[in-house]
Amino acid sequence: MSTTTTTALPRRWLLLLALTGSLSMIFVDITVTAVAGPAMGAALGLDARGVAWIATSYLITLAAGMAIGGRVGDIVGKRNAFVAGVLLFAGASALCGAAADGATLYAGRVLQGIAACLMQPASAALVIEHFAPGERGKAMGIYIGIPMSFFALGPVLGGILTERAGWRWVFYVNLPIAIAAVALALSARAVNRRAADRSFDFVSALLVATGLPLAVFALQEGAKSDAGGRLAIAEPAYLAMLGAGVMLTALFAYRQFTVARPLIHLALFADRRLRANVLLVFLLQYAMASLIVQGSIYATEVLGFGPEKAGASLMPLLVPVIFLASVAGRMYDRRGVRPLARFGTVAATVGLAVWGVGSIAERYPVIAAGMALLGVGVAFIMSPANTDTLSSVDDASRGQVSGLVQTFRQVGGALGVAGAAAVSGAATAYGLPLSSAIGVAILAGALVASLGIVIALRMPASPARVRGGA
Repeated sequence: MSTTTTTALPRRWLLLLALTGSLSMIFVDITVTAVAGPAMGAALGLDARGVAWIATSYLITLAAGMAIGGRVGDIVGKRNAFVAGVLLFAGASALCGAAADGATLYAGRVLQGIAACLMQPASAALVIEHFAPGERGKAMGIYIGIPMSFFALGPVLGGILTERAGWRWVFYVNLPIAIAAVALALSARAVNRRAADRSFDFVSALLVATGLPLAVFALQEGAKSDAGGRLAIAEPAYLAMLGAGVMLTALFAYRQFTVARPLIHLALFADRRLRANVLLVFLLQYAMASLIVQGSIYATEVLGFGPEKAGASLMPLLVPVIFLASVAGRMYDRRGVRPLARFGTVAATVGLAVWGVGSIAERYPVIAAGMALLGVGVAFIMSPANTDTLSSVDDASRGQVSGLVQTFRQVGGALGVAGAAAVSGAATAYGLPLSSAIGVAILAGALVASLGIVIALRMPASPARVRGGA
């Protein structure tokens, strides 16, 4: 597609360390409340619905704001957006840790989400801007692989911190990481490249910041079912909310094709390679987010594990990501994304199916085997797909495209959590034991993930110039 400008930064690996640390904070805070949530609820007087909103408020903000954050990074410069986001995330984490009531905690979680929307698109673009094509796969493997490990490790950390230091340290632990990330980023002297076009479409921002939260909220809350298995989404209020959210989001999408300077150039979806990569990220995050939550519930309520052991039970998912993400990144530099995506989608789909069967049978060794296969799939899809997408566009579009990828990732995660909750809740209402209900939800996730196999089989190869070749 377009040409790419790369700045040979002598301290680029120092910068990568800062970027990786920031992304790890974002990912941990998605899943850390899966185990720590009940302790927060007990301390702040929240019921089950209130506890669920500790996670939901953060997820909805991520889904709504990534596109806006990507564009802001283009306007003010990725380095500036990154540093501002990290500092805001630190302040929001301190607010969450000091919260004396639910309202303060929710406010802090929303601020964390806004900060993440500044950090994440900017940090991904900074990796591509400061690493040459032949190094990008390896760098993005580290950038994506380690935080994805922390995504799975979130329940483990949540359990350990809650039991040994108190739930407030789930948030306070972000402060030293944020300080270190800012110090490293500034000392690395990253270039603060800004787009020549610094316009901002406020109408589009309003549409996406309103439409996506409405739709995600309706799906999240509507996923709950009553004793007869009837989903709340069937109620008029939720249907109206979902309809309004979908309509506003559709208006946002339409506007991106009709205004001279859109918030996101959705016309880029005409490129088969970009479209395939974004859809793969969406599908994998759909499966990952739902399974982390369902897996934590399964470990505590079916297997009877305490917080620490429940978190540790998800480790088989984590280990392959740690060891294979950088391997997949180096393979991308040599071979491109297509062969890795084809292998990864098969591994992820089979892993989900095995995990679901093991959950129904209540056999943890089978569950662990499924987790491990899914972890292999994650390693071979996430970082190569992100690298390939951001390498395929020019500097002026990279912040927007990064925001686009992260929007699809977060919407996929939010829909995955809602979808799994709806399936397991309905199955339980119809008389299935919790183990089987969660197993059915995981098998449903495998069906969704199998769509990735079709996408990977049809995706075009990466051009040699993007892989560091000719």
